[in-house]
Amino acid sequence: MAQQFPRICSLDELKVHLPDDVREHLTSQYVALFADKNRDEETGTSSYLANQHMDTILQAMKRAPATTVCRVNLIRSSRQEVMDELEVTLKAWRRQRQIQNPHLPSGQSETNASLNSEEISNDLVTPHDVYDDLVMIASVDYAKDEDSLGECRQRKAHTMSHCRMPPPSEMNLFPTWKKRVEKGWPMNYRAIICDRMCGEAVLRGSDIFVRGIRVADNGIVTGEQVAVYADLQEGGGKLPTYGLLLEHYAGQCVFLGVGIARCNRSEMFERKSGIGVEMVAGPSLVPLNNILSGKMLLQNLPSTLVARALDPKRGDIILDMCCAPGGKTTHLASLVQNDATIVACDKSRKKMVTAKHFFDTMGATCIFPIALDTTNCVISDESDWKTVNQVLSMAPTLKNDGLLSIKGFYPESFDRILLDPPCSALGLRPKLRIDAQSVSHLMKVEAYQRLFVRNAIALLKPGGILAYSTCTINACENEQMVRHILDVYPCMILLPIEADIGTPGLPGMGLSDSERCMVKRFDPSHVSDTMGFFVAKFKKCT
Repeated sequence: MAQQFPRICSLDELKVHLPDDVREHLTSQYVALFADKNRDEETGTSSYLANQHMDTILQAMKRAPATTVCRVNLIRSSRQEVMDELEVTLKAWRRQRQIQNPHLPSGQSETNASLNSEEISNDLVTPHDVYDDLVMIASVDYAKDEDSLGECRQRKAHTMSHCRMPPPSEMNLFPTWKKRVEKGWPMNYRAIICDRMCGEAVLRGSDIFVRGIRVADNGIVTGEQVAVYADLQEGGGKLPTYGLLLEHYAGQCVFLGVGIARCNRSEMFERKSGIGVEMVAGPSLVPLNNILSGKMLLQNLPSTLVARALDPKRGDIILDMCCAPGGKTTHLASLVQNDATIVACDKSRKKMVTAKHFFDTMGATCIFPIALDTTNCVISDESDWKTVNQVLSMAPTLKNDGLLSIKGFYPESFDRILLDPPCSALGLRPKLRIDAQSVSHLMKVEAYQRLFVRNAIALLKPGGILAYSTCTINACENEQMVRHILDVYPCMILLPIEADIGTPGLPGMGLSDSERCMVKRFDPSHVSDTMGFFVAKFKKCT
């Protein structure tokens, strides 16, 4: 039997694919966007331009946005306090990383690295220019320069995204393993391979936890620098055997960078928790998980628009229909400073127990977490109609998890409703592989979302506000869902979202030009460099 070789690529070389029918379905949604563009023989038809645009989107999907957004929890902190603490944290992190990083430009001394870390951290942490509870942290691959007009431009620094392995050196750890070179593995580093989801977390700035490591070279010791790869689960296949030796790996993987082993090889596969490899070169985002817990949280920029679009007021009765993990819910609590009643729901009891602990950490005392299927949560018998606060006060608290036991709420009992339903998630970044099964699956997702919409409109008071959002680029779940709401529920009117971020909705997807300008769509390939996202705002007529 012929020996199987691994297929190794760089991040730049990696092609993110969609099933053919899904790609055709999504591409067709962009054709009208290019219908009025100036075209010549080189650019071709609007269909050709739409197909090119889809290529650009897929290229963007494999990378995280260059700027990390931290939302300040105004219940427990202020933006200036968070910025000050972040700068201290980032100076220490950057200094340590530059000292550890073997790939600094030649002549970069430890002293210079320490000096530069202060300048870089000041560049990294900036307040958002519109929203007073957001802090922006630029990728360490980028710094801000000002040109003669005072405008900022990005300056890209050294990365390893074009590499299939770390830079070579004279060191050879495997003098007797001749075929290692043929297989494409580095001779001067031992290597580990993590699973795809772990690899995507690394691209967001995370270190590698032991449970994410699937494959490793023999002989790795604590403190050793190792080359880091992510398995791509080629063709949606199985993960590599847990604990597999690198020499037996024959899958497809992508090179991510270099890290420092925080335990030896045997411990990587024996331990149940903890850091296995600390990244020091390659990924460009700052690791911020669990930093300033309770004072801030990481949240994608488009996601922060949802609570602002809902525009909660003190004293409101608010429902978050699909709240887990709870970021948008706590944003609502932060905006009203805990002076509202916020009911947070999710079908999964496990998710709601986790969310309850998160709400406690954030000091969001106005949130009532409930395990509830909000596709079927409207109490039809109105003979004994009760307010939301009455339902909450009468509900028993379950001893095993502390959640209230509630089966539903009465019609027209909420002032504002946030609906971010389960979606196809075709806007999440970074993605080393996109899990999109088929167009028929996308249609099932859309039908499921309509169940949430029906319940949301029934529960909303006349004059109440509904904010609808998804993290997908699929127009069937976005613009066409807006069209569905307006056509099927005449009581609902579309309101403009007053924000300077995002772009209008796609043309040709059911909305008029004026309606398109009222919604906000975020394209992963747009210069704003965000995840794919969509937000719409409605009011229920009296």
